[in-house]
Amino acid sequence: MTKRFVGVPTKLLILIITTLLLLAVGFSSISYLRLQADYQEFQKNNITQGQVQVNLHNNILRNKLTVWLESFTDLIQLSQQDDFSSLALQLEKQYDALQLHLNVEDIWLVDSKANILFATNNFPPLVQENIAQVFRLQEPEYRIYCPKNCQILLSLPLLNKQGDMVVVTMSASLLDMLFALKTTLNRDVAVIRMDIEDGAVIEGTTAEIISTSNMELTQSILATGSLYSLLDQIIKEGLKLDLTKHSYLINLLTLSEQSKQDFFLVLIDDVTAYTEKNDAYQRQFILTLSLIFIMLAAFVYFISSPFTKRLLLLSNALPLLAKKKFNEFRQVDLKRPRMFADELDILANSTQELSFELEQLNLVVEQKTKELENIAMYDLLTGLPNRNMLNYQLRKSLANIARYESGVAVLFLDLDDFKKVNDSNGHNIGDKLLIQAAERVRVSVGETDLASRFGGDEFVIILSHLKHIDEAIAVADKVLLQFKESIKLGSNMFYVSTSIGIAYTESTIEKAEDLISHADIAMYEAKDNGGGQYHVYHPDMFQRVAHRVMLEGEVRQALAKQQFSLSLQPQICAKTKKIYGFEALLRWQHPERGMISPEDFIPILENSQHMIELGYWIIRRCFELATSLKNYGLAEARIAINLSAGQFMDPNLPHFLNELLVEFSLKARDFELELTEQTLVKDMDHTIAMMESLKLIGFSFAIDDFGTGYSSLAYLKKMPVDVIKIDKSFIFGMLENQSDFQIITSTIAMVKNLGLMVVAEGVETQAQLRSLTENDCDVIQGYYYSKPIPEKDLLEALDKQVVSGFWKVPKSNESSLPLNNLSSG
Repeated sequence: MTKRFVGVPTKLLILIITTLLLLAVGFSSISYLRLQADYQEFQKNNITQGQVQVNLHNNILRNKLTVWLESFTDLIQLSQQDDFSSLALQLEKQYDALQLHLNVEDIWLVDSKANILFATNNFPPLVQENIAQVFRLQEPEYRIYCPKNCQILLSLPLLNKQGDMVVVTMSASLLDMLFALKTTLNRDVAVIRMDIEDGAVIEGTTAEIISTSNMELTQSILATGSLYSLLDQIIKEGLKLDLTKHSYLINLLTLSEQSKQDFFLVLIDDVTAYTEKNDAYQRQFILTLSLIFIMLAAFVYFISSPFTKRLLLLSNALPLLAKKKFNEFRQVDLKRPRMFADELDILANSTQELSFELEQLNLVVEQKTKELENIAMYDLLTGLPNRNMLNYQLRKSLANIARYESGVAVLFLDLDDFKKVNDSNGHNIGDKLLIQAAERVRVSVGETDLASRFGGDEFVIILSHLKHIDEAIAVADKVLLQFKESIKLGSNMFYVSTSIGIAYTESTIEKAEDLISHADIAMYEAKDNGGGQYHVYHPDMFQRVAHRVMLEGEVRQALAKQQFSLSLQPQICAKTKKIYGFEALLRWQHPERGMISPEDFIPILENSQHMIELGYWIIRRCFELATSLKNYGLAEARIAINLSAGQFMDPNLPHFLNELLVEFSLKARDFELELTEQTLVKDMDHTIAMMESLKLIGFSFAIDDFGTGYSSLAYLKKMPVDVIKIDKSFIFGMLENQSDFQIITSTIAMVKNLGLMVVAEGVETQAQLRSLTENDCDVIQGYYYSKPIPEKDLLEALDKQVVSGFWKVPKSNESSLPLNNLSSG
């Protein structure tokens, strides 16, 4: 389908027209603003010129009156007279001449006592105010006075021989000034009166024409009502008004402001010619721009048309490259015979070369895509399908359950103790072992089944089209049988077992992730039962996992609520029965379920972020108990403190122990730090460094549960260990099982040859005690002497069992003693 788009010529034409329009608008705006500025300047000049002329004619009239009065008083020799009677008489005689020659309307002569010596008319308040002002300031006063028509009001002070003062006030008509203004300014003028209140024309009133040079025009202007609504604007800026075919510029000059009445001088300019010239200029400007638009647009289109046609041809051909139609693209003729090559020729040649490059690249991409699909779906180390393929195939198998009316099983495999191989032999050997293990898993399944590597040392098998779970169990047995054979890598032989969890379903709504999770839970159940076996998932396993999660939450609350306490189990010298020390054991008294077995919560605490915090609490409590033992009289008894892996890795441990030694005034030899074999070999370099730093302080070390972990002489040589504790699992069966007995005697002999001390845990019978003593065991710990004693009962128990630092030998009653108790040390 051809893609619709706007062509390049059209875009160029639009671009040019838009640019020209913008230029036109810009020039028009500049021109308009300039015309407006000229108009405002013209208006401003009119107002200024009008105001100047008004002031000029007022000054002329005022000067005439002033000169006449001064000449008149000199003529009658007022300064030689004792009173003003002659002045009043002469003014009355000159009144007619003043009216004729100077347009004087009225004359008032008032003395300093406000007596009217001469008046041609009534004595208005404004005139009185003007005369009072002259008496007060003793200088002439001038203002515009508009009783019915506008007049100039001039008041002059005069003195006689006695120095008495009288004020002569004359009012002269402004008609001659209006006529002079019209002649001088060549415009119509008018004087109007308007009723004003608070700076605005009183609503409903109209302006009254006092005098005008053109009555018809003035009445037309007032009829528009613009003077009423725009009074303030007209006074400041003027008003342009169109009447019939003429345009007028109206300016107002305030002549007089009286109570609720203002008198204005209206200057009326006919600006019709100016406006017509401006409009003609704008029309000519727009027409010129339009012609330029059309000519430039046609020129651009004519010049760009050959180029745009070639661009259109190229734009229609380029999508063929995107569709991988390389041969079809190269059949399009993009070249044109030209004497001089241009950019379009270079572009056409480049696209031809690009088509060959893209075709080659497409072949490489297809090849690499297949390789990436293999990488995405298969494990690089073992070659087995990876987790992506597993999820895909499992969803597919579950979707086919209804179609084939069969079941699907997931087998989750995890190699037992594989981490030991990596830690002791290196990751290179570990990778080779994984390759061999993957091969054994692969040969254990059928062609339609899927064996995949889930991650690390975990493998998952998908079995489809099953009629019964027994078919999945048979495959699990086959896998276990494969792993009973040793794996040979070079000169080394490895015996690696695997734990298998089986999850089976015939439900069409089962989710792939849930089935894998169930198999994973079942696998951990197999591991918890010793490994090297399979377990089939059932809901009880999920409940146990949920219980474990719940218990972890309660452990965190127990830490906050201080529900933990310590119990101390005595350690007795085998031959002398003297108290060697005590092992501090953590106990949890649950407020609802009572005492909880350490085997239930210690594994949870080992992986908890609160373990280090709890460990420091245990250490501090041990120091407090050690002080109590010192005070009791057991000066040489030591307390054995179990350190978790996280606690031992904490770099703050030596500093914390040092501070406690100072705080409680104790010696490091009063304590023995117990570590498991797993903690020792977790990070060999760090372990040795930490042990040496604590050794310098004076602490001794014991290896707990010896024989259940690596049991290697190598780390006994490297690490500064003082005590070896034989695990109780060997002690329980030492008299019934010859192998256990041989292990114990060999271990004691080996440890003694290394110059270390031996502690036997879990001793419960006199026969066990006798045999261990005969084989040179140093210290006995177990139920034979005492159960772990709660810290609150410690001193009371010591009062009953200890005499001068020696433990009382219990009466032989072996049948009553437990053979296996999880609470023993």
